[in-house]
Amino acid sequence: MPGHPALIDSLGLLSERAGDVTGAIYTRLFEAYPDLENLFLMDTDGGVRGSMLSQAFECLMDLAEGPGTMAETVIRSERVNHDTYDVPAGMFEVFFEIIRDVTKNAAGDDWSPEMDAAWTSILRDAARLSRPMTT
Repeated sequence: MPGHPALIDSLGLLSERAGDVTGAIYTRLFEAYPDLENLFLMDTDGGVRGSMLSQAFECLMDLAEGPGTMAETVIRSERVNHDTYDVPAGMFEVFFEIIRDVTKNAAGDDWSPEMDAAWTSILRDAARLSRPMTT
């Protein structure tokens, strides 16, 4: 099977074991980068956070299943959109790494070397896509 089925398997474990991880993801993000929380002051119902996380999961799945065309379009365009909110460079990578960490925690003893390798590869792809394009 092409792509990274182990990443997909890890997200399945996350869904089964942790359910809605929006709170856990953003708690970790804001603990590590407290200034980012101010960007969500208007998101009183968590809808923006949930939408962003959902889109991140869609990108991860698209990259894992290959070829990642949708993920490339979304990540590149959202990188430009987030520049207008003064989101520091590198935050996309951090966000995806936090998702990996929460997923690994939920998987516990079922986290495998294949999952680790798949996440390493996908995180590298996501980091490449989130860099500003050069002309």
